This record gives sequence, structure tokens and C-alpha cells, in this order.
Amino acid sequence: MSQVPELTSASDLTSADYLAERVKRAYQSLGPDNLDGIESLYTDDAYFEDPSHSVQGKKALIGYFRKSFANLQDCSFRFHQTVSDGSDIFMAWTMYIRHPKLNDGETIRVEGASYLKTRNGKIYFHRDYFDLGAMLYEHIPLLGRIVAQLKQRLGQ
Repeated sequence: MSQVPELTSASDLTSADYLAERVKRAYQSLGPDNLDGIESLYTDDAYFEDPSHSVQGKKALIGYFRKSFANLQDCSFRFHQTVSDGSDIFMAWTMYIRHPKLNDGETIRVEGASYLKTRNGKIYFHRDYFDLGAMLYEHIPLLGRIVAQLKQRLGQ
């Protein structure tokens, strides 16, 4: 995986660009015990949504992350592209996760993107887009075979 570059001086970037660099650094390697860097990125009233869940408020978001990462053996992101208009940020990424009950504990690779809206240098809206099946359903033993068969049938 590529390394996240050192943060550039805030004066060289827009507030959203600087925040995007902080997001990349914080999400580089996640776990239930290292969420402090994540917490500082969000407003108290932040809204978060992904294909499986939505939460309102920073406290609920951190609780959701803590619960989500509790059973993961590893979670990291590789960021490919970031587009910012000075307040909104769009980031394309690959997530790498390992969970003991999915894919025989081997790393699962999931392509996705995040849309972030910012206010005063913090995120108040965060929406993740990714294929939940590619992350979860395809790696559950019986369900994975069914999903693979469905995909094969749809491709014919």
C-alpha cells in the first residue's frame, strides 16, 4: 500500500484540501483503540451514512465505528483520488479489511468512495458508497455461493 504523504502546510491548501489530507492520515489504519484522530475530524452534529447504517451526531458515529471495528483484525484505506471544491470533498478509495469470520480471515478488498461536506474545517456530512455484497455477503460461506450463482445468472 502507498503511504499517505506528509501534511502540507495549511496555508498552502484550502480548508477542505487540508481536511482531506487529515482524513487520509486518520483512516490509514483504523481500529477500536485508535479513533481519536477520527473524532477530531467531525462536527458534533455530524451525519454519517453507508450502505448498512446511518447515524446522527459525533458520539453515535464514534460508537458505530468502535462497534464496527471491534471484531476486525485489520482495516486500512488506500486513497486514489480526491476532488474538492473548497467545501465539499469526494474521495475514491480501496478498503482492506480482515475479519475472522469472513473469507477465512483473509484480506477483503472493497472499492468505494466518500462524499464529505465540510463546515469550519470539519465534516458535518459523510456518505460512503461501496458494494456491501463485495464486503460482506460474498464472503459468508453459504450466502457467498448463492451470491456468486446469482451474479453468474445475471451475466448470462
